[in-house]
Amino acid sequence: MEIFNLVLDYTDKIITLLFGVAASIWAFNKWKKREEHFPRINFKIDANIIGKKDNEYIVEVISTLENKGLVPLKISHFICNIRGLKESDKLLLGNSKIRGQVNFKHLIVEGPFFPDTWDYSFVYPGVTTKYSYITKIPESMKFILIKGRFHYYKNGESHHAGKLINLHDSFDGS
Repeated sequence: MEIFNLVLDYTDKIITLLFGVAASIWAFNKWKKREEHFPRINFKIDANIIGKKDNEYIVEVISTLENKGLVPLKISHFICNIRGLKESDKLLLGNSKIRGQVNFKHLIVEGPFFPDTWDYSFVYPGVTTKYSYITKIPESMKFILIKGRFHYYKNGESHHAGKLINLHDSFDGS
């Protein structure tokens, strides 16, 4: 009887251990699948047309990063790219590199949202951070395509956002 109780006791401990290991594996796989260790980012580009001077528009590009995840976001190579179309340009579709979308053939400006001397910038969980890029756009441009992109600091993958603006309809001159 004593041996039977001993076997039962060890069997109970082994079963408890196996269930504990199985539950740990299940929890880890669920955590990995949901990618809770990866930042969840709401990335938005917006622009304010401030005014016009010497046949050029002053434009403030605002990039908003909202970290909705559980871990801090670290980014590098945060770039603003602005391309344009003039009223006189033909409306042409681009190649597969831009997925057959409208080709904004004039590169107006490309520059960083934060200084080149910074290795990275960060946004903590639950925090929204705004970056701005102030530039000028020639009056000859009718439409501008503003694109922002950054790279995740750890793995180098990129994240993109964009905004299309009809400059002439967006600024009333007042």
